[in-house]
Amino acid sequence: MADQLPPIKKIPPPWTCRCTAYVGAFYVSAKSCLPRDVAYAPLEASSAEFTEAGVWKGGMAMIQLLRHTSTPVGPYDEMILSPGNFEVPGGHGSHTRITRIYVSQRDTTYNGRKNWNIPKHIARFRYTGDFSAPPFTVQLFPEDPSVDTPFFTASLQHLSFWTPIFPFSSNFLKRMGIPNAMVQPPLPEGNPKDVLCGTNEWYKSIGTIYSPKAKLVWIDLKQAGQEVDKEKENWWPGLKRWHLGVWLQDAHLTLGEPEVLKV
Repeated sequence: MADQLPPIKKIPPPWTCRCTAYVGAFYVSAKSCLPRDVAYAPLEASSAEFTEAGVWKGGMAMIQLLRHTSTPVGPYDEMILSPGNFEVPGGHGSHTRITRIYVSQRDTTYNGRKNWNIPKHIARFRYTGDFSAPPFTVQLFPEDPSVDTPFFTASLQHLSFWTPIFPFSSNFLKRMGIPNAMVQPPLPEGNPKDVLCGTNEWYKSIGTIYSPKAKLVWIDLKQAGQEVDKEKENWWPGLKRWHLGVWLQDAHLTLGEPEVLKV
């Protein structure tokens, strides 16, 4: 079957995309242990070069759910985990890092890995309700269609009281001292290697996102459809069930050409 698939579209940075996005944040202490089975996909979890690339410092972690309607490689859905900051070897300070990310098509998987060291993998996204506006539930499943147990579930709901619509820009966060740069270590190669390509350099990238219409929502991380122990019932060990999030409508996202770091 693989030889019947069309060639991968190889599109270098920068990229400009249009999307609907939901962003939730939670604080994680560096005194706790980074849960490898949650923070990493199996390929990266098995790579010491990736998981031990700098000390995890904790801090503000983020979960993002996006539906890209316009990108250089076409539309796709995406789920992103950034579990806080990591110390970058070579005196480059501490920076945020994407450690686990899933998308719904091959082209963005290859390009994300190749262009920015973003460890993308393909997953099946299943929705109850309409992603464009809450309430809805999303579940992620392995690419293998024979597996019918989700490995991630999130439900989005409106707040029970009125909240205003406001413009949102990642530049606002930068002014508050929250940088919009991420630093990603080299990636291990997976199978198929023409999609799950490996890399050899450290990359520092700057991304921006702007939405003229943002609104607060609830994000429910209660996991469903699987047997989970009490500690992981809300996905991340010990995490509370409900979290405030931001719904970004008609968002414009850009990701520029990375800077190669010498570490």
